[in-house]
Amino acid sequence: MSAYMAPEAVMPKGAYKYAVENKDKFYKKMMARVNLFPKKLRSSMAYVTSKNFVVWYAKKCANLYGSKGIRVLSVSPGNFNTPMGDAEKEEAVAYLKYAAINRLGDPDEIAYLFQTCVDERNSYLTGEDILCDRGIVSGKKFHH
Repeated sequence: MSAYMAPEAVMPKGAYKYAVENKDKFYKKMMARVNLFPKKLRSSMAYVTSKNFVVWYAKKCANLYGSKGIRVLSVSPGNFNTPMGDAEKEEAVAYLKYAAINRLGDPDEIAYLFQTCVDERNSYLTGEDILCDRGIVSGKKFHH
């Protein structure tokens, strides 16, 4: 879900292409962007940028490998009842006002999503990020 939370203007999307073309240049550009932020925000920005990159990369790879019958998807999960979810509980509570579903997800729910993604009956689905966040990102857009 964090891939959707940062303003698009701060995401270094122009440099993402180097992940395919020149990995050293990609790494340098990513670190240069993260280092623009104050030290206390760098780890958060690195995380958000990496999640945003994963969404871009899934779309890029779907385009690169679709002709070979390879489907590529990414999943952006929200908060779930897991040990990591427990560690992020304070943040999860802060977003409750935007949530359409007022509870944390059950790990079986995200597992079912992955199971559905790989099911051949979804063979037309590729190049997408599936946001599974209890409606927080969409709720944030419509919250007054």
